[in-house]
Amino acid sequence: MKLRFLILFSLVFSLSLMAKEKENRLYLKPKTIVGGSEIRLSDFTNWKGNWNPVLFQNLNSPLLLEPETLKESLNSRYRKETGEEVAFEVMGKEGILLPKTDSVSKKELERSLWKDLKESVGSTLGDEGESFRLSSEKESIQSITGTKLVWRNTGRTLHAGKRLFPLDYYFEGRMVHSESVPFLIEEKKKAYFTTKEIPSKSVLTEDDIEIRSFFTADHNREYIEENPVGKTALGVLGADMAIEKKQVRTLHTIERGQEVQLVYTAGNLLLKIKTRALASGNRGDEIPVLNLASQKIIRARVQNEGICLLEEI
Repeated sequence: MKLRFLILFSLVFSLSLMAKEKENRLYLKPKTIVGGSEIRLSDFTNWKGNWNPVLFQNLNSPLLLEPETLKESLNSRYRKETGEEVAFEVMGKEGILLPKTDSVSKKELERSLWKDLKESVGSTLGDEGESFRLSSEKESIQSITGTKLVWRNTGRTLHAGKRLFPLDYYFEGRMVHSESVPFLIEEKKKAYFTTKEIPSKSVLTEDDIEIRSFFTADHNREYIEENPVGKTALGVLGADMAIEKKQVRTLHTIERGQEVQLVYTAGNLLLKIKTRALASGNRGDEIPVLNLASQKIIRARVQNEGICLLEEI
């Protein structure tokens, strides 16, 4: 009976020690972004105990942590503050604390990225605002104190649109953190703009359009750069808008090869003849038509869709 009691007591004591040892085991996180004030043990480990001391404060550069060094520091501090002996065990490899206490403004981000783009894209980029302009979509970013900021993989070409640029943080020659910063890229283009609202099916005239230079973030839109006078608006075009290629097309009131009704009037006499257009033309244009009965070519003036007027015989 006594032996059984001793065995049971030993087992309970061993389990208690194992549980206590497990409770004092913590894991060191490989990387932790911290602020500039107090940094507690639970901020950079998985520690959930009631004892949660402030280990660092007001960091002014990244701090490397070794598991063994942290373990010794915790054991010593716990013994000093509580008077008890506890064996902490720190798991994991090296950890680093990254204090994000500096700030980089919108203008600083834009100047830094443009300088990097000038080197990677080359002389074809020109000066900022000449053919491209960029704008950070963040007013500022919190950067890591004591690190060097380097733009990564900016590419050899630049086109309009929204784009994320990777920004790497280097400390003592190695990358310790990376994040992406969103930018809006606008490209300078030249296109024809409407000077007033253009109704659908209207044929554009010189008074309807003017050419302008402008910046746009629409990389995939094809704007009209050649003079669109004579082209037909396929839909309503609003005033002061850049005309896209898909919005207009060269259409005619009468298309070449189309069957046309030729009309001739003289007093009360009305003559209608079936002909075929030998050329395309808009209202008011004179085009040649072929008389389908006599196979003779006649000059006629376009009046409406499918109708030409014969003015002289």
